[in-house]
Amino acid sequence: MREKHDDKRLDALRERLYARGEAPKRKTRAELKDIKQDVPTDWEQPAAEPSADIPPEIPADTSPTDTMGKRKQKYSYRAKILLTAICFFVAAVLLSSLFIAFGGNSISGDNIVIDLNGPFTVAGGEEMAIQVGVTNRNSVAIESATLIVEYPDGTQSATEEGRQLFIDRIPLDSIGSGETVNVPLRARIFGEENEELMVNASVEYRVSGSNATFFKEAEPLRFKVGSSPVSLEIETVERVASGQEVTIELTVHSNATTRLTDLLVQASFPSGFDFTRSSPSPISGQNTWAIDVLEPEESATIELSGVLIGGEEEERVMHFSVGVPNENDRYSLGSTLSTLSQEFTIEQAFLDVAITIGGSSELSIEPGRQSNVQVKIENTLDEAIYDGVVEVKLTGNALSDVAITSTSGYYDSNSRTITWDSSSESRLDQLGPGDTHTVRFSMTPDTDALRTPQINAEVSVRARRVRESQVSDSLVGSTRATIKVASVARLVSSTGHESGPVPPEVGDTTVYELSLRAEGGSNDIGGAVVSATLPSYVTWLDATSGDGTITFSPSTRTVEWNIGNIDANRSVDATFDVSILPSASQIDTTPTLMSQQQFRGEDRFTGTVIRTTSPALTTEMEESGFGSRNGRVQE
Repeated sequence: MREKHDDKRLDALRERLYARGEAPKRKTRAELKDIKQDVPTDWEQPAAEPSADIPPEIPADTSPTDTMGKRKQKYSYRAKILLTAICFFVAAVLLSSLFIAFGGNSISGDNIVIDLNGPFTVAGGEEMAIQVGVTNRNSVAIESATLIVEYPDGTQSATEEGRQLFIDRIPLDSIGSGETVNVPLRARIFGEENEELMVNASVEYRVSGSNATFFKEAEPLRFKVGSSPVSLEIETVERVASGQEVTIELTVHSNATTRLTDLLVQASFPSGFDFTRSSPSPISGQNTWAIDVLEPEESATIELSGVLIGGEEEERVMHFSVGVPNENDRYSLGSTLSTLSQEFTIEQAFLDVAITIGGSSELSIEPGRQSNVQVKIENTLDEAIYDGVVEVKLTGNALSDVAITSTSGYYDSNSRTITWDSSSESRLDQLGPGDTHTVRFSMTPDTDALRTPQINAEVSVRARRVRESQVSDSLVGSTRATIKVASVARLVSSTGHESGPVPPEVGDTTVYELSLRAEGGSNDIGGAVVSATLPSYVTWLDATSGDGTITFSPSTRTVEWNIGNIDANRSVDATFDVSILPSASQIDTTPTLMSQQQFRGEDRFTGTVIRTTSPALTTEMEESGFGSRNGRVQE
């Protein structure tokens, strides 16, 4: 069929090509008319008739139009299913949310109410009563409920003295629907005056059929500390000279109605402050003190001293805090109850104070010998100072039987203080700019049975100056010095018999044992050495014993006893043997066996060199059993 149809189309094409010169045939045109047609509104699909142009193998109902319709119907069906599923899911989520919000009362944390009640103010250190109410407004009970209370830093238990409270967990077990559980609490609150603190409370719980833990937090209870249980007071000077020692008296006073225990005081020192001492001593470092018990209205005092160094007109601030210690670190503050600061202004030193002994700045004296001490005062200001008072307070272990004398000062043996004022020293009435004045006293220390004896001299000077405003300004100056008492060593030597004739005889050899003893004084001695020489007629036998080492130099004939260290109030001994073969020229003489011995050592306490001697040794012996003149040479 297709070949026949193609042949017809080719014939028609040839006919048009060969007929190019002929006029084209006109086609008859039909006239258009407006004819109204009745068109049915309901369409029915006519039965498809087989077409001759359609091959038998292609079914008549599978036309492209019918196929697209079927595809559209198929896609429309799937979309309806998907849309239905989405609507169902949205409805399920909406219904479950409404159920939880309005009908799920058994798991709503909003239906658990925590009321935290207490006073708005509380005195520091006093007991605070707190009431916690937990109400369950759910339709079912909550289980394993636990009340958690968080206290501010420094809070202590009201029942267990000294125990610090941080977080308290109180089991409530089960709370039924509509039930309210009230929990009374008591705690001892610490804090600074007008400090705002707060207590937090929350509840952990579970619900039946669930392993999850739920949490509900209450509004915190806020309150103020009405008054501090302790107050601080400082007594000291406000203007100091650079390098001047200042004394600070810190008083801790109890304002509480009950006993306060285990208080901690801490100081924050400024730069340029060198801590010297305190009473009582710090429990940690140089700035932490403990007060074990402070009764109501009772006070405790801490006195500390130190040296302030700085430039003129510079300011230094020292801070003090008192509170309760941290439970984990007893040397740090867990809560601060009160703070106080002290400001110092550094000014030019108004007095230069120097102590000398016998005109020397080396402050070392000999025991048992009177020494003269001078205290020189110089006014370094550009203005006069008036009504000067000089005090020297003496302390130390060498003052047991010390003799103190002063021509113009008054010595009080009860306080061991020497005082000079304008009534005894007229120059102290007024000391002009650059003027100097010296006060004097003498002392004789006794060092019997003492170790490292010393005398501490603490000099304080008080005076006043009148400024241009005619306002009197008090001045305080001080210095201290340690006067060390030097050790006194003692060297003892003796001659003993070993063998040979006594008295010695010409032509016969006599062996002698020479003994040395060095006795240390009240201080340790280091580098101790004893040296002496042997005459040419004495023979060194190289037989030694005792402490240290003994050597002999044949070239110089020097015997050296190297002792080393001698402890205070201890002694060391050494011996060695020599012999002599007297000659006729020595008849009726007592020959010398060893020259004068020289002792030298260093006083480790004073740093001074100690020297002493012992006389020469001869053949004359002091041992019992030998008569007099036992060392004179016989024929």
